[in-house]
Amino acid sequence: MYVILYLVVGVRVAPPSQRWIFQQIALPASEAESNVVEDFLPIPPHHYSPPPDSVEGWFASFANALVKIIKNTYSYDETPPNIEEEELAQLLLEKLHDITHEFIFIDENENGDGPSEDDTFQPYTDQEGNYILLSEVSMEYKKRAVEEFERHPGWKFLTFQQNFSKVRQPNYINRWKKQIEMGGTKYELFIEIENYVYQQFKLCREQYLPVHDMDLKKWAILKASEFNGLMFKASHSWLNTFKRRNRIVSRKIQKLVSFRAVKEVEDIQQDAEDFRAQIVPLLKNFAHNKIFNTDQTGFRYEMVSARTLSTQGERYTFGSCSSPKNKCTHSYTVQYVITYAGDILDPVFICLQENDGTFGPRVLDTMFIAPNIYVTCTKSGKLNRSKVEEFLDEIIVNNRNGNLLYIQDMWTGQTDRRLYTSRCTDDLNMDVRFIPEHCTDVCQPLDTYFHRQLKYLARQFYSFESVHAKTPTPQLLTRDGLLKMQSLVHYLLSAPVFRNMIKYCWFSSGIWDGEDRPVFRNVKELV
Repeated sequence: MYVILYLVVGVRVAPPSQRWIFQQIALPASEAESNVVEDFLPIPPHHYSPPPDSVEGWFASFANALVKIIKNTYSYDETPPNIEEEELAQLLLEKLHDITHEFIFIDENENGDGPSEDDTFQPYTDQEGNYILLSEVSMEYKKRAVEEFERHPGWKFLTFQQNFSKVRQPNYINRWKKQIEMGGTKYELFIEIENYVYQQFKLCREQYLPVHDMDLKKWAILKASEFNGLMFKASHSWLNTFKRRNRIVSRKIQKLVSFRAVKEVEDIQQDAEDFRAQIVPLLKNFAHNKIFNTDQTGFRYEMVSARTLSTQGERYTFGSCSSPKNKCTHSYTVQYVITYAGDILDPVFICLQENDGTFGPRVLDTMFIAPNIYVTCTKSGKLNRSKVEEFLDEIIVNNRNGNLLYIQDMWTGQTDRRLYTSRCTDDLNMDVRFIPEHCTDVCQPLDTYFHRQLKYLARQFYSFESVHAKTPTPQLLTRDGLLKMQSLVHYLLSAPVFRNMIKYCWFSSGIWDGEDRPVFRNVKELV
């Protein structure tokens, strides 16, 4: 029987160009093994992994199935093999042993992706793009085998194999010598290369430095050059597998920071930890509904979505608004107060932008008023010291009593402690704590979660009106319209169903003395 095989790393079938005879101990071939061989012959590369506990049995069954398929596929005259054909058969035998006993090469599919159920655990690939699995023989065992082989050069191979049964073929010794010279198996060296590349990547990103594919390849080749004899070229296949396994993707840089700010990251993290360590022990000294956090957030007069459904492939995607240079750029300020108990204080403080910094008599007579909003104004729409005093008098001091733990950031207009001590009475005492500079993103409960939910809800009103408005002028762009919207948003977020969400804001900031994370549904899930 004659069949022509083209041998590369692994076993690949090619058009006939040479004949050889393959004889092996015949075991009954299973249907699955026969199917594997049928698929194996007509098409290039195919992978079949033997059961790890029965490699020899699988090997013999595979050989029997291969012989059977060859007999059914090709017509030929039986003749004894010549020396060249016997050498080729021996080479095939060694290659099959290499695959089943050393490491298994798994060819990629037509999409360029290897078989993986979890993108975070991708097998290692060699320079050909094939995946490499862990060797079943330890490096210590290989060293002992090589030393023993060199110590007794006159031994027959069968005698040597009695002491080292994992040496399946004589060529194992030469291969293991190369691995010892390189410092490990391919699998071990690939792990070392990948760990080095990932550490370099992590170090750069901790300093907010940009990293690209070329940088990953450069680090990999640099590390691989330390291993004498390792064939490694940081192929595209290796790069893709490395990025999938380590969850690395290309992202747009959304904010640039100075090198000085990068150096201060550790100091900021330490300040945040120190602040939490200072505040958390105080929580047990106050009633949960007397622990406040307040912060300002800006709202544009016209909130326009930055994304839309549109036709795939269009060159430009446009959006529309009523006033691109006015309503979309000018803003007003909203200031909420949330409690550790999960409540929102009312009214909510709203500072509008007015040309003269005051409301005219006609505006005051006709402006929308609701019990859960307090409305004032400045020229800029932002708060100043006088508006901070107005906020304290109308929102905090008015109808509040007892001992308060008052947590806020270090905005310049509200850091003067006289603003608070002058308002303390026998019935009201405020323990004011300021969140350290640059720590509000991680320590301010309103900033860590609440404001995103607040603006998401407000944006839904604008989005609905922009598509379904029945009037030429959108009502939310008027003064009364936005006040009605803010009143409705405050009313909705004050519902009991959002109490756990507000508690989670405290949990996410690290100012939390409870054991469990609050279970909640956010605005997107409920509205």
